[in-house]
Amino acid sequence: MSYLIYERITSLLGLAGLWVLWYYLLKPQRVDAFREDLFTLRDSLFDLAADGVVPFNHPAYAQLRLLINGMIRFAHRLTGSMMIVAAIQSRDVPPGEYAAWQASVQKLPEEPRKRLLAIHTGVFKATTRHVVNGSPVLWTCLTMIVALSGLRALLLRATGRKTVSSFTDEHVGLRVSWEGNRVTVAATKAIEARVLHDEQKRTGAEDEHAYAQ
Repeated sequence: MSYLIYERITSLLGLAGLWVLWYYLLKPQRVDAFREDLFTLRDSLFDLAADGVVPFNHPAYAQLRLLINGMIRFAHRLTGSMMIVAAIQSRDVPPGEYAAWQASVQKLPEEPRKRLLAIHTGVFKATTRHVVNGSPVLWTCLTMIVALSGLRALLLRATGRKTVSSFTDEHVGLRVSWEGNRVTVAATKAIEARVLHDEQKRTGAEDEHAYAQ
């Protein structure tokens, strides 16, 4: 009996130690590394404007910089649970500012458009990597989504609703990979749209306050 109690106490202490290691050591380091990536991308964006590739006052530049600043500001709050909620609520996120940014980018000439989109892709990938790699809960949810998608594909094949020639094992694998990627992309886009929306409101409120004074 005392041995079982000792084992349980040891297990609890081990779990508590892992939590302290994650929360006070590993998590802050990951947030700092994520912010450092964003600072580098923001510097690259500034260099584009400084070199005359895109004007400082162009909406495509200003809104992308605002998005990066928002990601830096909220880096410590970007968690797996936030991404899960974002994926569920992706259709309810205000699309205005994000859609406006996409429209303004498309109006640019080819060279500056490509370079701005490359920086945004860097922000997108850094955000996804930071959130997904740092959340065991999100890993579990994505694994379940992928497993269910694969099971559905196999059932369709087994029941004859797809022929063997048109629904191969490779097709199943691609379908599963696409499903997991689709959910992750939708969630990251929703996070970006929400961050840009909040930053636009915050900076607008600050401008109005400064004007009132």
